[in-house]
Amino acid sequence: MASEELAQKLQRRLQLEESGRAAEGEEVAKGEEVVAGGDGERSCLTASADAELSAKLCRRQDINEGAAQPRRAAVFNPYTEFKEFSRRQIKDMERMFRLYDSGRDGYIDLMELKLMMEKLGAPQTHLGLKNMIKEVDEDFDGKLSFRE
Repeated sequence: MASEELAQKLQRRLQLEESGRAAEGEEVAKGEEVVAGGDGERSCLTASADAELSAKLCRRQDINEGAAQPRRAAVFNPYTEFKEFSRRQIKDMERMFRLYDSGRDGYIDLMELKLMMEKLGAPQTHLGLKNMIKEVDEDFDGKLSFRE
């Protein structure tokens, strides 16, 4: 998965930086936190990485492993949460979401995602669709909200 690859690259980079510091005689930063994982220990490296990125990577790994608790935002405002998109882009995404939300329940479930992918000309297997949902499903309900 992309998040695992990103975490591995981050770990390699941090290890290189730390070995460079150790060679120069500097102390290794004390901010490294170790969390027990499935087969061994996994470290949430926060020593020299941006703390926010590290926290997000750790949260994504926990979600992928099924160990994270769902988080719900009190109020969802896409314009303030997704600052990288313009208002027009967000409106277009909302319109497309509503177009493919045939049940009008505010979620895109497995069958709606299947129909959407077929309409877009890229049909997927059920396993592929489930994996697509699993990658972005933050509240573990098996369907996609507009925020996700």
